[in-house]
Amino acid sequence: MEAIKNTINSVGGSLTASEFEARLYKFLQFKKWTLKQAKILSGGGITKQNKKMPFYNYDLSAWDCKKGSQLRKVFNSVCAFCYAMKGNYLRYRGGSVGRSHELHLASLDNNFDWVIAMAYQIIHYKTKYFRFHASGDLQSVEHAIQIINLARLTPSTSYWIPTRETSFIKEIQKRNISIPKNCIFRISAPLVDGFLNSKVFKNTSSVITDSKKAIGKICPSSKQGGQCLDCRACWKFKETNINYLIH
Repeated sequence: MEAIKNTINSVGGSLTASEFEARLYKFLQFKKWTLKQAKILSGGGITKQNKKMPFYNYDLSAWDCKKGSQLRKVFNSVCAFCYAMKGNYLRYRGGSVGRSHELHLASLDNNFDWVIAMAYQIIHYKTKYFRFHASGDLQSVEHAIQIINLARLTPSTSYWIPTRETSFIKEIQKRNISIPKNCIFRISAPLVDGFLNSKVFKNTSSVITDSKKAIGKICPSSKQGGQCLDCRACWKFKETNINYLIH
């Protein structure tokens, strides 16, 4: 990544986020990168099929969740009521949705090529807000680092990564890996009506049964047809805990 940054900055002078991205995009085109190639290397590419989310997102299968597979067996855990294991997710698991998730998962093995492929698409589509993952979760510390590197290469985009993989985030903290300001790993409390220690994780989320139990911001989607609309609270560092009413 440093080699790419050095090449892009070789003209000299400080660049704004948009200038950096424009130069990265031109550099990748000079190196014969194409949108088709970027989509292939990222397992089919980013999607805009989730009507609730603004802009684009990237999904994995909830059946491949590490911590989630354990929590599904726990009474009153959020994962025991996982929305991504029912409805259309379940109905089309053996079809196009399942195949898409399989390709996304396999593409993570492309390592930094995956990062570049994702950056190419995000700059191409000019997406300002992005979610990992509308379904599924982080697979490893290396996966989290890939997302961090992506955020570094696309500073104009805000990333929200809800996750229950606390061990991965703690390992990143242990390694003193710098997380850019446009990248928020929002740690999800495992139990319904549960809350996490804000001294350990700055940005968290909770699933609650009653708005009176909320600590912090309440997600307005339950009053907006399940959609974000103009709300961007989940992408904001100042919102330390987001509360989602169970549905």
